[in-house]
Amino acid sequence: MRKQSRRYSAKFKQEAVNRMADCKSVTGLAKELGIRRKFLYLWRDQLKAGGVAALEREPGRPRGSEWVGVCQPAPVPSADQVRIAELERLLGRKQLELDFLKRTFEQVRGAAPNLTGDGGRESIAVSKPRSRSKEQD
Repeated sequence: MRKQSRRYSAKFKQEAVNRMADCKSVTGLAKELGIRRKFLYLWRDQLKAGGVAALEREPGRPRGSEWVGVCQPAPVPSADQVRIAELERLLGRKQLELDFLKRTFEQVRGAAPNLTGDGGRESIAVSKPRSRSKEQD
C-alpha cells in the first residue's frame, strides 16, 4: 500500500534544516519529524542554492512550461517517404544477396581443380577390379 505524499510548508522545511545543522544524528531528526532523511539533505541543498524562495516552490514542473515528452505522437510520413523507406529496405536486401553470391562464387572458384596444369597425371586413381566371386556361384 502506497503512502500519500505530504506537502511541507517552507517554514517547516527551513526549521528542519536549521535543526539539522545543530543535531548529532540526521537519522534521529528525520524519525522525530516523521520524514525521510533524504528530504532533509534535499531541502538543505535547495536552501543553499536558492534561499527560502527555493523551498516555497511546488514540486514538479513549473507552471506554464512546455511539456516535451516521449509520448508525443510521431509525425505521419508522407507517401513519398513511405515509398523511399520501402525501396531502401529492398535495396538493403538485394545488397545482402549480392554479397552472399559473391562470397559463394569465390569459394566455388577457389575449390575448382586447377585446369592450367599439364594434364600428365590423372586426377583420379584407377580403381581395382572387383572380385566376381558372387557371380561364379
